Amino acid sequence: MLHYRCLFLIPLLLVGCQDSATPDCRDGFVKKQGRWCVFDEEAIASGLDEDPPVEPEEEPEEEPETEEETADPSEYVYDETEPEALLSLDQIREGIEEAILITREIDPALVHDAYEDVRADGDEVCPAYDEEYYTENDRYLWRDACTVTAGGSFSGYVYSYYGGSYIDENETYQYDGHGYYNGSSRVIDSRGYTFIGAGYSSYWEREHITGFDRSFSSSLSGNFRSDNPLYEDTWLARDLNVALYHSGTYYADDAYTYGGGFSVFWNSSISGLTGEINSIRMQGVYMYSESVGSMCEIEPAGTIAVRDSLGNWYEAEFDGPKYYGAGSFPPDCDSCGPVYWRGELLGEVCPDFTLLNDWEERPWL
Repeated sequence: MLHYRCLFLIPLLLVGCQDSATPDCRDGFVKKQGRWCVFDEEAIASGLDEDPPVEPEEEPEEEPETEEETADPSEYVYDETEPEALLSLDQIREGIEEAILITREIDPALVHDAYEDVRADGDEVCPAYDEEYYTENDRYLWRDACTVTAGGSFSGYVYSYYGGSYIDENETYQYDGHGYYNGSSRVIDSRGYTFIGAGYSSYWEREHITGFDRSFSSSLSGNFRSDNPLYEDTWLARDLNVALYHSGTYYADDAYTYGGGFSVFWNSSISGLTGEINSIRMQGVYMYSESVGSMCEIEPAGTIAVRDSLGNWYEAEFDGPKYYGAGSFPPDCDSCGPVYWRGELLGEVCPDFTLLNDWEERPWL
């Protein structure tokens, strides 16, 4: 037993007694116990005190100038030309008079007449009316997309009422027209004529049964068109965008208004016109006669503006009485007003304001 143990220990003793067989250590290492390579702590400590080597910086290569960099920058500078007014004072005056006539041309009764013409071509199935709504509101309502058996079609929706000619319950006024329309519709009748109504229209015109004063009121906004030949010479044949409110009274010759009289109020904005003037605007235009108390019946209060083909507005301001009973004295009451263009005073215009009140039976042309 002892014999084998000694044989096992002898090789170990021989290895421990031999010289180290490991190779030399690399830089930065030292040999310990003649056998192990470990970090040379002294070399590391001395290296921390030395500055690291600095590599020389390479100068960037210059890139060749492109054609854009060598171009003169002044070639890209845009010198805006000073704008100039396109319209003369005479053209502005004529435009204001045209604005009055165009506004008076917007007869709301035509909207309701044209719609009733095509609505009458409907049948029991098309369009489908809301009977409950009619019972509660005394107005028609349909919302549909359908084809009429005899030809034609309805699409969209409409709330409507059409009074026609009648005497009110108190037997005070004779109504020559009274209508309401609110919707967005396209209706084709059996003859192929198309009515397009996208917007709102409400109007009435009437005459006092005993006093014979005639009055009107209209509120209309949107786009209305008809290709029926009955309306080819009216504003419904033109593709106009309209927003307006106007009202007024034509007073009969009696003890209160000797010689008759008038009062009118207009707010309007109309675009889609063709020619040198493509849009018009009448804002707060009010005018009434001396026979009902005005201190200036030859000039209205308010602003009338026209816009040229470049989109510039020419605004004329007038100084007539701004409301019933308001004062107006010379030089304000001269039927003239200053014109402003882009904030610059261009001069003065004196339009024909009889166009505002030149009516007896109906104010619409």
